[in-house]
Amino acid sequence: MGYLEKNVVSSKEVIKIVPEKTAIFLFWKWVWGILGCWLLLIPTFMAIKETVKYRTTEYLVTDQKVMEKWGWISTHTDEMPLSKIENIVVEQTFGGRICNYGTVICQGANRNNITFSNVKNAEGIKREINELI
Repeated sequence: MGYLEKNVVSSKEVIKIVPEKTAIFLFWKWVWGILGCWLLLIPTFMAIKETVKYRTTEYLVTDQKVMEKWGWISTHTDEMPLSKIENIVVEQTFGGRICNYGTVICQGANRNNITFSNVKNAEGIKREINELI
């Protein structure tokens, strides 16, 4: 049970989808971080940053809203009611198509976006959110 499930979701909401993140994209970040450490350690710091971001980000879809939480020292949560979602976009790289992961962007009426980055089965998550709407 994550932060969102314990602290943000009310008891009357039914949790429908907890998008599962994938760490496969971190592989190339760490390869470049190790090979590129001679460049003032910048690639290594970028790999560490991406790993911390991966470990501290949570996504949740209930029967009423979509939510994301990110942050380690200071925590930020963002949510959008399902009724405010106007469009759902899936972005996948070539590697994402092969390994079945991608980014799902829920675009809202008030120009606010909820982004589920690097989640498994991105097309399936899009389909399930559309069914909830």
